[in-house]
Amino acid sequence: MTSFSNNVKVTNFQIKSVEPIYSNQTWTGQRILRSTGIQYNQISFTLNFNPTALNEVNSFLAQYSQGKPFTLGLGIAGVYYGEQTGALNTNASAAKGTRIITTNPNQMAIGEMIQFTNHKKLYRIIDRTDTTLTIFPVLQNTVQASETIFYNNLIIEAVLDPDNDYTMPVGNIMNVNLKATENIV
Repeated sequence: MTSFSNNVKVTNFQIKSVEPIYSNQTWTGQRILRSTGIQYNQISFTLNFNPTALNEVNSFLAQYSQGKPFTLGLGIAGVYYGEQTGALNTNASAAKGTRIITTNPNQMAIGEMIQFTNHKKLYRIIDRTDTTLTIFPVLQNTVQASETIFYNNLIIEAVLDPDNDYTMPVGNIMNVNLKATENIV
C-alpha cells in the first residue's frame, strides 16, 4: 500500500461511485432502469507537504503518473462500524459475473463495502441473508472457496487520471490535487 511519511498529509479525500445506468419510461408509465456498463470508483485527494518532502512527492508522481496502479487506504470510509465480528469467508467458489456469494454466518448489513483476497475491487452489499451476500457490481474476478472477505480497513487500487494538473504552488506549504480511477482488472 502506498504510504507517505509524516511529512506528507493526504487531505480532502473523496470517493465517487460511477454507475452507468440507462433509464426509460414506457407508454404505461413504468420506469425501466438498466445497468449499461461496469461500476467503478473515482477518487480525488490532496497531498500537503513542506518543501523538505518534495522529493517524496516527486517520487510518488514519477512512479504512478504513467499508469502504474497504486493502493491507498480509504481512511474513515474504509473503517467498519457494523456488527460483524471475526473472519468472514466464502463457502463456495463463485465465478466472474456472479452477484450472490455464499458465506459462513454473517452479520453484514446492506450498504456496507467489501473486498476479496484475490482482487482489490470494492463491492457494495445490496442484499443479504445469514449465509449469503448479494453484491454490486457483479464479481469482476473468480472467488475461490474459503477465500477471506475483507470488510474493515478497505483500500482502493487506482491509477492516476491522465488529465491531472501537476501544478504545485512553491512556498513554505505546498500541495498538489490528484484524481484517480479504480483499477479494474
